[in-house]
Amino acid sequence: MSDPIKPPAARRPEEALELVSQALSDGDLEAALAQYEKTALLACWPGTDIDGDGDVRDVLTEFMALRLPLAVRIVIVLESPELALVVCERRVAGVDQDGKRVRLTGHGSVMLRSQPDASWRIAADVWQVGPEVPPVPPEIPPGTRADAVPDEVPGGQPHHLKP
Repeated sequence: MSDPIKPPAARRPEEALELVSQALSDGDLEAALAQYEKTALLACWPGTDIDGDGDVRDVLTEFMALRLPLAVRIVIVLESPELALVVCERRVAGVDQDGKRVRLTGHGSVMLRSQPDASWRIAADVWQVGPEVPPVPPEIPPGTRADAVPDEVPGGQPHHLKP
């Protein structure tokens, strides 16, 4: 029997991540899946038992087997009318069903797409992009004529969008 109450729809890109985190912490796989597009891909924590093959249902099912709460902290949101990129940090810590200590953390990146009903759904989700995101980008030394690329146009400072 299906649940007569539909899961909430994310009205902001970052809300989709918060709803997934809450649903997984509550043990509600269907509510978590409702935040993903049908063709979405998901890479959880590579190199762990929860890395999956990209299939969202399989990966989230593996994660839920831990029966541990998932915390998410939004770092930045870059949003256009159709797409949004959210950088976040996810954390899981506790003892699993076998009594094994679990501590997973990582900075991730999520691509979301605006839906016709004005909600946002996750199209691609990477829970950990690497072992650590540097707090400050490395400084790029000034280029020389020897570094020039043919037909390259010199640019200015990168454009940054504020969340």
